[in-house]
Amino acid sequence: MAKETSKEDIRRNPLAVWVGRTIEFCQERRRIGLGILVALVVIGGACAGYFWYQERQERGAQALLAKTQAALRGDKPGTPGNSEEATKGLAEVVRRFPGTSAAEESLVRLGNMQYDGGKYDDAIASFGKYLATYGRGNFRILVGIGKAYAEDAKGDHQAAVKTLSELVATVKDDPMLGEAYSDLARFFEEAKKPEDALRVYGQIVERFPRTQWEQRALRRMSLLKAK
Repeated sequence: MAKETSKEDIRRNPLAVWVGRTIEFCQERRRIGLGILVALVVIGGACAGYFWYQERQERGAQALLAKTQAALRGDKPGTPGNSEEATKGLAEVVRRFPGTSAAEESLVRLGNMQYDGGKYDDAIASFGKYLATYGRGNFRILVGIGKAYAEDAKGDHQAAVKTLSELVATVKDDPMLGEAYSDLARFFEEAKKPEDALRVYGQIVERFPRTQWEQRALRRMSLLKAK
């Protein structure tokens, strides 16, 4: 009569032990896999929700920006626009929809309108906010130049030089970078610092060969050296 296999015998059987461990391993892996799957579903849902929210924000921002532009153009062809209403609208886009491309564009437009209206402190604040918020934004060079112009218009030439000096030191790959260098050199000339102006003009000649900025720099260098 065959002896009945006990649980103890099974535990001593290497094959049985291996099978048992394999089953336990698979069960453990299945639990881990299930946990990963759940985590991926949660992350995917969060990403989808984020992109949905961002898209909704962008649509709302674009709609408000279009309304603001309509106010700037006027209700009918030939009628003057309402710049005050447009300014308020641009500020509202920036406030309500931060991080959207419409908010970025609105901040630039807002600073330009403030500058054109002679509100230089407001323009400096708007342009400064752009540079702080969109350090790698599409309009950083134009905004930096605008901020320097507003500071210069206030008579704060030192601040204008500082703004452009920091701009050319941090931005390396913008197609309008040569304009920032040219304005910086001009501000140095206005500040009666010909040595600094010559230094910047030399950088323009070196960095922007065969451009209008190089031609302008060479002319100014010739005139400065002749004095």
